[in-house]
Amino acid sequence: MTDREKISALLDGELVDTSVIHEIERDDNAQQAWGRFSTIRDVMRGEAPSSLQWHIADSVASALEAEPAYQGDHLDNNVHPMHESQPRPEKARRHLPGWLQQLTQVSVAACVSLAVIVGVQHYNQSDASSPVASTQTQPPVLETIPFAGAAEPVSLSRDDLRATPSEAELMEQRRRVNAMLKDYELQLRLNKDRLSNHQTMAPSTSSNNQ
Repeated sequence: MTDREKISALLDGELVDTSVIHEIERDDNAQQAWGRFSTIRDVMRGEAPSSLQWHIADSVASALEAEPAYQGDHLDNNVHPMHESQPRPEKARRHLPGWLQQLTQVSVAACVSLAVIVGVQHYNQSDASSPVASTQTQPPVLETIPFAGAAEPVSLSRDDLRATPSEAELMEQRRRVNAMLKDYELQLRLNKDRLSNHQTMAPSTSSNNQ
């Protein structure tokens, strides 16, 4: 039977040996084991005191004191810093393989060509969608009604579109039309006055003849 078993049996009342009691009194480790076993028994029976003293800090401090101290200078001497050499740009470019350089040039040229093609297509689409371009590409169609009967579409040519009168010419045409209308209105008034005078003079002549 080991010492811990003897202490446990003595604590449970299964063993009564004075030699074990004297050994516990002389040995510090045996006293600590006795204290731990008694604490465990009290906890299992529900008789543990409200404040237990575990002495964890003391045990940790003693364990740290027993640990061998590490020398910082010794570690620094064993560590050798490793410096990685960085190549220069000229040297790195010189080590690139030829096929990689050609591939880079081809990719750059392809990107530039794609950008040009997309720009031209976008420009053409914007021109085609604008109303000015559609007016220039498709001239207007006029419908004329001849004396024969049916309407015949007549398209204006580019020369007709280019021969559009200016604003000054339009103003001159309007002025002439207004002058013609005023002259026509004046002629109507004069004819009306002459007709009324002739009607008033006709009854007077008839009365004189009678």
